[in-house]
Amino acid sequence: MTTPPLAVDMRDPAFRNDPHPLLHAVRARGRAERDVVGIWLATHHADCSAGLRSNQLSREVTRMPGYAQMRPYVADSMLERTCERWMLFNDPPVHTRLRRLVNAAFKPAVVQALRARVAAITAELLAALPTEPGATFDLMPTLAQPLPVRVICDVMGLPAEDFAQTKQWADALALIVEPVIRRAEREAASRAGTEMVEYLRAHIARQRASGERESLLGTLVAAHDADDGALLSEDELLGNLILLFVAGHETTTNLIGNGMLTLLRHPEALAQLRADPETLMPGAVDEMLRYESSVNMVARHVVAPYAIGETVVPSGDVVFFMTGAANRDPAVFAEPDRFDITRSPNPHLAFGAGIHYCVGAPLARMEAEVAFGELLRERPGLALAEPETAPAWRKLINLRGLEMLSLREA
Repeated sequence: MTTPPLAVDMRDPAFRNDPHPLLHAVRARGRAERDVVGIWLATHHADCSAGLRSNQLSREVTRMPGYAQMRPYVADSMLERTCERWMLFNDPPVHTRLRRLVNAAFKPAVVQALRARVAAITAELLAALPTEPGATFDLMPTLAQPLPVRVICDVMGLPAEDFAQTKQWADALALIVEPVIRRAEREAASRAGTEMVEYLRAHIARQRASGERESLLGTLVAAHDADDGALLSEDELLGNLILLFVAGHETTTNLIGNGMLTLLRHPEALAQLRADPETLMPGAVDEMLRYESSVNMVARHVVAPYAIGETVVPSGDVVFFMTGAANRDPAVFAEPDRFDITRSPNPHLAFGAGIHYCVGAPLARMEAEVAFGELLRERPGLALAEPETAPAWRKLINLRGLEMLSLREA
């Protein structure tokens, strides 16, 4: 008897509030499953890891099924021009050329040189929080959001005082990686793209006038100017500056919020980490990334028939590699629903895999290590302000993060 299909609808609020039960059910059924709109879902770690490395699949947005029909709606808009040129939305050789230009800014040695600056920003933000017993505050706008934005502004060479405006643009643009986006949200993203491009043009002009070459902005402008745009076109320069700004803080914000919520829900792990943060912090951050990933899925377009187990996905279809599910695959992780900051090895896919592995992963890890280290040291009595209240998750499918996280000073 044929097993009836599982009604997998990621638009259901229950999925946003807790995706793991549904993803466990999908994984238990087999290697590949269609959701209610026909997208293929891969939930096994081995399949996700292989798929993210496969050259039978494409990340290029212009090859996305339905893009040709959607394109007239965004044709010649700044949103279209910038997104089509993001390295995230391109395959080799374009991706290879663009990624090579930004790699140097995120090398481990360069990132570690920023640690003192990240610690100083974190200390400044924590000092502004209330200290009186019983006082409450929302961690998201006070630390989780401003810290990554100020750090990526430093890396890129943009003024941190523009936080409110750049964060607003980034929030609008981040929605374009969501599987479901309403017309109003796309229009808002288009406006944000236009406004942020004009903002960046002004800073590019100032950078050219100053001759500064130390920041990522300076590096990319120099690459563009060196050969009149042959190595890096104007649209590629602008588009990838926007990508790096959005990607450079969005998932780190979620990591800090999700990680703090998880620690406070697991007091034994929190006490363990407080007792030996220097030794345990790197592994704890990796476990936060695995346990409550900032990203639920990564899309790929099938350009040649692609096998997932016994299922052959035809050309032209889309596969969502459910990295959040892969990170709780019992075939790879013992007791996958247990939060264990000493878990080793921990081959999670929170940063992806293959050529599109997150270029900013070293920076995100370092920011989280510093942020949690400072929080645990400076605020040893922090607790959830409303422990019985369900977390306020953002109403998104792909990006998983909190709208707010209300904490109380003991």
